[in-house]
Amino acid sequence: MFTCCVIEPTDSFAYLGTKTGDIVEISLTNNLFKRIGPTKRLFCQGINCINLLSNGDLLLGSGDGTLAKVNSLDMLVKKEAKVMGSVTSISLTADSTHFFCGTNKATIYWCNTDDIAPELRNTCHYERINDIAFPAGFSELFATSSLNDIRVWNTKTR
Repeated sequence: MFTCCVIEPTDSFAYLGTKTGDIVEISLTNNLFKRIGPTKRLFCQGINCINLLSNGDLLLGSGDGTLAKVNSLDMLVKKEAKVMGSVTSISLTADSTHFFCGTNKATIYWCNTDDIAPELRNTCHYERINDIAFPAGFSELFATSSLNDIRVWNTKTR
């Protein structure tokens, strides 16, 4: 089952991510299967998102929190990193030197496409908020309670 797709700039090939953790390459000029990759590797919990870098490398995110850069010529994994939660989105900058990565744990990471070293930029509750409290005499301060964490917010720093 295919979960995501990216088409290279000349519209000759499509790369599709699967629930089993494979990348399927399809020739769009003659509508034929070309190959499957990455070589000797599957991505746990499937590939959720896939993108194409300007140099031809594939950038992907998987269900187990893996970010990986795969060479589209030989389908070998060049670099990889782990983030908290299942990767749900990858958004490249215009020059393809950096990207934002979002996860199902409501975290956002900033990454360099060369070394894929994730830098945590933002976190949030990823479950419902059960309660909110405003302490007496401190209108700029409040706390929220979720199923998994409690957060204290200062409105003056936002």
